[in-house]
Amino acid sequence: MVRTLNSLATQWVPNLHLLRWDWQEPLSAASFRAAFNRLLLQSQQLRVTHWLVDVSHAPVVGFEEQAWLSELWLPDFAELPVRTIALVLPTNLHNQLVVESVLADGRRLVRAEVQFFSDVVSALDWLTESDEQAAAQMEQEWQRTTKPQISALVR
Repeated sequence: MVRTLNSLATQWVPNLHLLRWDWQEPLSAASFRAAFNRLLLQSQQLRVTHWLVDVSHAPVVGFEEQAWLSELWLPDFAELPVRTIALVLPTNLHNQLVVESVLADGRRLVRAEVQFFSDVVSALDWLTESDEQAAAQMEQEWQRTTKPQISALVR
C-alpha cells in the first residue's frame, strides 16, 4: 500500500514487514519534522523491521533539521524494531554529508544494519533476499501510485 502525505511517499509491504519511503517534493521545517514523526508512528504501529530509504533526490536538508534528527529523532527511532535499512544515497554532496553525520550520531543508539545503494533496484534485491517477484511487485505498485503525482509536480 502506497500513501503520500505532506510530500512524503510511503509504501508498506506487510509480508516483508518493510516500509519504503522518499520525498516527493521539498518540505518546510515543520513538515519535515511531522513527516519523520509520522515515519516513527507508522513503523511502531506496523512493527516494521525493514526500511527502504530513498534519499537520492531529497531536497537539501538544513542544519536545523540535521540537528533535530540527530538529537531528538534518533533516540526515538532507536526504540523501534527496525533492524535492516537499505539506504539509496543522495546525489548531492551536501545531503551525503548530512546522512553520514546523522548515521555517525546514531551508531551508539541504533542497532540496525545499514547498507548503502546507488539505486532502488539493488536495495530491493538486498531487502527481498533476491526475490525478483516480490521486488518487481513492490516497484510496480510504487511506480503506478507515485508517478502520476510526480508528473503533476513537473507541469
